[in-house]
Amino acid sequence: MAYVLVVDDEESIRKLLTRWLAGWGYQSKEAANANDAIEQMTAEPAAIMLCDVMMPVHDGVWLAEQVRTRWPQTAVIMASSAQDMETVMRMRKQGAVDYVTKPFGREMLRQALQRASERMRT
Repeated sequence: MAYVLVVDDEESIRKLLTRWLAGWGYQSKEAANANDAIEQMTAEPAAIMLCDVMMPVHDGVWLAEQVRTRWPQTAVIMASSAQDMETVMRMRKQGAVDYVTKPFGREMLRQALQRASERMRT
């Protein structure tokens, strides 16, 4: 079954996002870091991955590159408190379908998920 993988080193953020996703009818799983995300993707690839950029050990840029290489069918949405264009361009280059700036609201995330779902259908 298709699901959204929420990758963030902050547990409170993961819990909030999975609650929002459940309210919109999405199944979701959580990963606290890039290594955990890779393990979960290996076991069962996600349809969509929502990933924080700034994480310890391996950041979201590294993870997006791994996902793009191994699971190109997974749509990646990146989230960060940074608003610099260089980061946004790096994310796009790594195949991210969207980039949301923290703190983001429910509607911004819902729109990003809709764009990611549309990308998967094309």
